[in-house]
Formats: sequence, structure tokens, C-alpha cells
Amino acid sequence: MKIAVIAGEKSGDNYGAALIDSIRRIKPDVSVIGTGGEGIRKRADLFIDCPYGKMGFSGVLSRLHLFYRAFKEVKETIERENPSFVVFIDNPGLNLKLADALGKQHTCFYYIPPKVWAHNYKRIRIIRRSIRAVITIFPFERTLYQKEGIPAFWFGHPVTDLIKSGEVPEEGDIPVIGLLPGSRKEEVRYLLPVFIRILRYASEKRKIMALLSASDKEIRKIEEDILRKEGEEITLFEGSPEKVIKGSSLLLAASGTVNLEVALYGKPLLVFYKTTYLNYILARLVVKLDMISPVNLIMREKVVPEYIQQFPYRKIVKEIDDILDKGLLYQREMEAFAHLKEVMGSGSVSEKVAGFLIKEGWRLQECLKRY
Repeated sequence: MKIAVIAGEKSGDNYGAALIDSIRRIKPDVSVIGTGGEGIRKRADLFIDCPYGKMGFSGVLSRLHLFYRAFKEVKETIERENPSFVVFIDNPGLNLKLADALGKQHTCFYYIPPKVWAHNYKRIRIIRRSIRAVITIFPFERTLYQKEGIPAFWFGHPVTDLIKSGEVPEEGDIPVIGLLPGSRKEEVRYLLPVFIRILRYASEKRKIMALLSASDKEIRKIEEDILRKEGEEITLFEGSPEKVIKGSSLLLAASGTVNLEVALYGKPLLVFYKTTYLNYILARLVVKLDMISPVNLIMREKVVPEYIQQFPYRKIVKEIDDILDKGLLYQREMEAFAHLKEVMGSGSVSEKVAGFLIKEGWRLQECLKRY
């Protein structure tokens, strides 16, 4: 069997790598065509380089020629290699165009489909005509797609597969604030200086320590440069954010999937987002949501404080103090996170998705052969 797994963001790469591992446990001889980051690159038999991890409208526009080249190369490769099925993972800017071009001739699934409920609902038309089934990560999405006549399935959120069992270290006398400034260069450059300033304000009232997460070597270098420029020394961990999350009393985090990881580990957090003023204005014009963190989206209420583009430092420090003192905000987050664990699914999500894809992909391929 030959399959294609097409991703384009850090989280999509993580989930794609886990999916490939799960598929190979079921069918060890499967051949994989892939795009994404290092996770998929290491697992793919045939890897296609694509623009990876760009942030905001201007970031995409500046590399439009690279996206077009990637679109052409991926399309031609899939047409030539003719995999049993194609799995698109998130990254709708490129993946929807590919799905529209390939969906009539190839069996296509969309794992982590576009958030049409947040913006650009018209995308549902492409999904309806080009995708055989979507596999959602939020429970409410399944109902939305089914109402539109699109086969939709939910097996839980794959972030649950990233949560490792084991004891979380007890907090020491000095609180530790973990910094998760993101996996994209742009968001790290925007947010890490903000986090450093927050630390300075917070340390005026009490003694604190800090830990910093770097998703990879490239992000680590950017963070080290910022720390040097700011004259700060912070213990830095490269790779999985697990050590930083487990070792912290509180996390300051970029908006994204990592928010769910923090919540599932039972750690309180504050969420931040910053981009260029132009990207922010454009986003406000098209995005319909008044919340951005996946934790708040799943809970359908703003449980975790969000700071977007503007940062009232004194107010942020008050919330940090409330959390470190186990106040009302801390209690509210802990209650919400306990409920979140119940609605996120029971784990082994990648294995369930892999089993579904192999079964459905094989069945659809056999049906096509008959005709």
C-alpha cells in the first residue's frame, strides 16, 4: 500500500508523524509520500519540500511563489505515484487547493479540517466535492460537517497522544514560570520579548524562576539571540515542551495546540498572540471568533485569559499572582481542565485514525477498481 500524508505546520507535522507510525504498526510495508517538517521527513519514503510554518497574511504573501511551486510538485507527484489515499492535515491554504485539484481522481481524507466555523465558510464547498471524509479534532465540528452532507468522524484530539504518563514534579518554594513562545520564527520574535518584560514585572513582587522551551535548533538560536540582546539568562530546553510544562508552576504560552498540552498536564496558563499590525487588522476582518485558544474554543467560554496584540502588564502580573497564590483564576482553570480531559477523548487517537483510514481507504480503492 502507498499513501500520501500532506502537512505544513509544526503541530500538523507532529500529528502526521504519529499517524504514519500508527499506520506502519498496522501495515509495516506501507510506502509513504510526505510533506511537512522533520517528523514526516524522517518517516517518508518520498519527501517533498514545502513552505513550512509561516505566520500571518504577509508571511504567506512573501512566499507565494514557493507555495505555487510546492502545489505543482505535490500535485504532479501524487498523480504520478497514485497512492491508495491522500491524507491532508490542517494547513488549508495549500491543502484545499491540492484537494480541489486531486479529489476527483484520488481518494482524499482531511484530518484536522479547516476551521470553517471561524472564517471563510465557503471552503465547505471544496471539502464537499473533493474530500471523501473529514476527521475532526473538536467534537462540535463533526455535527457541523455532517449537517453539510460531508461524512465526518471524531476519535478524540491527537494532542492526548502527546501527553506522557508519569508523575509531575512537586512545586518548590520558588515558583517557576514556563515560557512557550511558539514554534514559528515570527511569533517567537514577537512574544519572547513580551514574556521577558512580564517576568521582570512579576519579579518585583516575589522571587521567581523561569524555563524556556525551543521547538527545534532554529528556534533555539532565535531565542538565544533574544536572551542575549535582553541581557537575560533563562534555562532553555529544546524539543518537546514536556519538561518545561511539567517543571513550571504557571505557563505563558503562544496561542496554539500547546495550550491543550498544558491544560491536560493540569498546569495553569495565560495565552498570548502578537503579529504585525497589518496581519492583525486583516485577521480581525475575516475571523469571526472572540476567542483564540483551543482550550477556550473547546470549553466554549474564556476560561484562560487571552492577550491579543496589546499587553497590560500590571493586569497580567495580577493574574500571575492570583494563579501562584491559588486564587479564583487558578481554581477556575483547574476545574475547567478537569472537564476538558473528559471531552478530549480517551487517547490512542492516532491509532484509531490510522485504523479508520486503512479500512476506508482500502474499501474505497476496491470500489473504484470495480468501476
